[in-house]
Order: sequence, then structure tokens, then C-alpha cells
Amino acid sequence: MSWIERTTKKRIKELDEHPELNSHDFEEKGNKMMKDIKFYVILILAAALVLALWYEFNHPEIHILPRKL
Repeated sequence: MSWIERTTKKRIKELDEHPELNSHDFEEKGNKMMKDIKFYVILILAAALVLALWYEFNHPEIHILPRKL
């Protein structure tokens, strides 16, 4: 028995034990979670940019963003 057959049989056994893994609802939950993660990552990056701009304008002695020489 090759490793591919063993892996396939193991995966089929897991899916038989947990049918929710193979359902459409599980895929929708995963897609929603990825959308939420992308949203929060973009939100954090935007907040970091706003904070960097605020420091750049209010504290001229601190150079966070690169300047032309």
C-alpha cells in the first residue's frame, strides 16, 4: 500500500467521522472568517498609517516616513 493510498484512506475516514467538514456550511464559515481576517488586517494597517502621519506632522523631530534628501 503506497503512502498516497494510506493518506487517502485516512482522509476519507476523517470525513466520515466528521461530516460537517465536507458540508457547504463549513466552507461558508471559512470564507466569512477569511473576509473578517482581511478586514481587520486592513483596518490595523490603516490605523498604523494614520498614527505614522500624525507623528510625522505633530513631531517634526521624529522622522517615521522617508523624506527626500
